[in-house]
Amino acid sequence: MASSATKQSDNVASALLVILLLVGIILGRYLTVLCVLVVFGVRFLHSIFYTRIPPLYWIFMISGIGLGAATLYYEQGVAVIAFVGLALLEALRVFLIALFNYPSTIKNLETLTSELELRVDQRTAELSEANNQLKEANDKLLELDKMKSAFVSQASHDLRTPLTAIKGSLDNLALGIAGDLNEKQVRILERAQRSVDRLTGLINDILDLNRIESGREKINKMKTGVNMILQNALQEHKPAAEQKKIELQYEAPEETLFIFADPQKIERIVGELISNAIKYTPENGSAFICLKRVNDNVEVSVKDTGVGMEPDECNKIWERFYRTPNSQHMAKGSGLGLSIAKELVEMHGGSIRAISQPGQGSMFILTLPLYKKN
Repeated sequence: MASSATKQSDNVASALLVILLLVGIILGRYLTVLCVLVVFGVRFLHSIFYTRIPPLYWIFMISGIGLGAATLYYEQGVAVIAFVGLALLEALRVFLIALFNYPSTIKNLETLTSELELRVDQRTAELSEANNQLKEANDKLLELDKMKSAFVSQASHDLRTPLTAIKGSLDNLALGIAGDLNEKQVRILERAQRSVDRLTGLINDILDLNRIESGREKINKMKTGVNMILQNALQEHKPAAEQKKIELQYEAPEETLFIFADPQKIERIVGELISNAIKYTPENGSAFICLKRVNDNVEVSVKDTGVGMEPDECNKIWERFYRTPNSQHMAKGSGLGLSIAKELVEMHGGSIRAISQPGQGSMFILTLPLYKKN
């Protein structure tokens, strides 16, 4: 508290001196300016050789303020000269004390330097130990991540094998190989087929995401026409759109726009966007797919008249397994499709974003670099 009060008093006194200095300069009272500068000089000298403000400084401070204020109204030449003389004597005294105490000062500095070096060595050792611990923890995390990836991959493969057998058996039943089925049995069989298909899709998504994370996903880039990819994707999803009475609208330039990409991966990305537009749009709605060139990029936009989502959810939908509250009521899904699509887009050097408002539909914009001849 005492140190804080001393510092505050010093700040107040310094502020008064600055004000006095400005007033002296404005009024042309150079004796006042000289008094203030002498006080600041003594303060600077004490700050060099003292760790704390000595009592003698306060005498100079108060005397300097008083004498400076007096010289604003009365000529105090003799008093100012005496004040400057005392300041010079104080400077001489401080220098002599520092000179006589030079050996002990050097010794103190050497002691402080040794202590500082010891502390630096201790802190360096502590930081080195902490870095080693962090490295060990990071190595363990990497090992656990590899184990997780291996487990997910193995488990997914193990699940896919019996699912394939189950799907084959269900398809055989649907074909009537085991005999004719009544209407109720057909409905049960269709539900089972849909469940198997959904589970198979989830496993495939997990395997794909696992390959992307581990860097094992291969991208076979070639000169690819985007127009044909969009037309194929539209034909593939046309039955699903007709079933919900959703109108698919398509707009593209007459010229073929080419990109340097893996056509299968791009078709999967576009298919995911069109599929979502159909799934999350109520009956009698519409989906508009537009292809155009924007500067040196190819832009594909998919806009629907669906349920839409909150603006802040436009960034969350790219997270794994995330599904908006509205989408959960509209259709079933794993929440991995858009995450995989974003990873594949970025692997091609492109970008993808969403714009939406609740009840006003959503628009997804895919941007990919235009093909350029080398």
